[in-house]
Amino acid sequence: MNVIFFGTPDFAVPFVKHLAVDNEIELAAVVTQPDKPIGRKQVMTPPPVKTIAMDMGIPVLQPETIKGNPDFLTLIRKLEPDFIIVVAYGMILPQELLSIPTYDCINVHASLLPYYRGASPIQTSLLHGDSETGLSFMSMDQTLDTGDLYLLKKISIKEDDTQETLSKRLADLGATLLPSVLKDIYDGVLTPLPQNEEKATYCSKIEKTDALINPTSMTAREIYNMLRAFTPWPGIYMVYKGKRLKILEAHPVKESPSIKPGTFSTHDKKLLLGTKEGILKLVTLQPEGKKAITAHDFMNGFLS
Repeated sequence: MNVIFFGTPDFAVPFVKHLAVDNEIELAAVVTQPDKPIGRKQVMTPPPVKTIAMDMGIPVLQPETIKGNPDFLTLIRKLEPDFIIVVAYGMILPQELLSIPTYDCINVHASLLPYYRGASPIQTSLLHGDSETGLSFMSMDQTLDTGDLYLLKKISIKEDDTQETLSKRLADLGATLLPSVLKDIYDGVLTPLPQNEEKATYCSKIEKTDALINPTSMTAREIYNMLRAFTPWPGIYMVYKGKRLKILEAHPVKESPSIKPGTFSTHDKKLLLGTKEGILKLVTLQPEGKKAITAHDFMNGFLS
């Protein structure tokens, strides 16, 4: 079967790898976002999906836009795809593109739809302290994450999972399943079923401004879940003596002295932070303008 893949970040890379090596699938092209300037020096950097596709000898397309781009649509039609696969591409696809494949346009979404439709399903599941999440293999339509479902696959969330570790496990699982899902659709084994609209929930794009914590109004568990959800990006921070203090590693502790919310304690040579409810043991921090340091070094050099 002939497949075109749309995707951009690291999360999408394993899917490209698995499609490319499957003997029953011809990966005709990979479509990804244009190269972008990254870092302080604004170095033009290709998306991870472009890098892996070029390494594997797969043709890469990087349109600035798709809607209102007849030349790009003509090119996709000429490739005669049986399926278009979309995994974290980062652009809304117009209906005229969705109607091109012979069989379907399939999106792999990192939640158990209809829960967590939108841009940050992995982070949101961690923020909420969920015990499980999963993947949805969905027939795409013009509305955000509302298409009929071919397959839901659950996965447990570990207590120490972060955005990074959970993303990797979901991506590896989805990439392993995708070829067989396509074959089952192709053979008529899988047919899509509608989502339950009454259970739909939504999540928005994560911004840097979401990273600020307030221990006086947040519990230790809420802050810990936020740390998990925002690791590695955007990270979390609090304001200490008028400056940002990033918290890179921490976890709730059960047996601790009573500590006023928003204040530090060095009880038993441990750096503890009082919250609205519960105590956080801080392990690694990064004061504004400084390198990451241990809690021990912070106690010696910054607490007074």
